[in-house]
Amino acid sequence: MAALGDDIRNWPDASPVTLQDPAYVGVAVMAMQGRPGFTRIRTPYVSDAHAARVAENTSHLTADPGLLLDALLHSTGRTTTPLPPLTKQP
Repeated sequence: MAALGDDIRNWPDASPVTLQDPAYVGVAVMAMQGRPGFTRIRTPYVSDAHAARVAENTSHLTADPGLLLDALLHSTGRTTTPLPPLTKQP
């Protein structure tokens, strides 16, 4: 419930705490932009094998943000300045 914020308390009928029955497997609660309150959504079942296949087939679409930042800084001729140490120096 923390991800939904304190406002979920005002909508007890949508509370994820009530989703404790096997009939609710695959059901989540979300806020919809521009609409008051919360709504329940059901996601389709995806087997572990299918999820692994999709992850493998799309892994080339991911990037390490640190490497992207390094490449950007390099392409603009900028360098990062070292951060000061976190411990007090004598």
